[in-house]
Amino acid sequence: MPELTVETQQRTQLLDVTDRVAALLDGASGSLATLFVPHTTAGIVLQAAGEGASAVASDVAGAFDRLVEEDWPWEHLHEGDRNPWSHVRAALTASSVSIPLDEDGLALGAHQAIFLAEFDGPRERTIRVTVLP
Repeated sequence: MPELTVETQQRTQLLDVTDRVAALLDGASGSLATLFVPHTTAGIVLQAAGEGASAVASDVAGAFDRLVEEDWPWEHLHEGDRNPWSHVRAALTASSVSIPLDEDGLALGAHQAIFLAEFDGPRERTIRVTVLP
């Protein structure tokens, strides 16, 4: 199974991995790519990027920080967990996405990009990629 490893730089970050996924799939034949993030404190999302949307990723990351604050009275801190907010933020995303493939590769919309959503960084993260016939 092809994998992509990425390094995040911030505690909460949306990292555009579109070009790296496209390069990994270059020459692959199939109709659907599924991307899976095997982490409980990270997710994967499709979101706007590019011209006219360059601040979307940072705005979404900032919204996660405001929606799920770190200073709440988290119950599983008492179990020794050091990052309970990151689990909740990840639950608001997805652990996998499926993207159709066409003759040009990823059949994303004009402004869509693939983002790894980091909620407990900086860290090394893995994205597993499966191509279906």
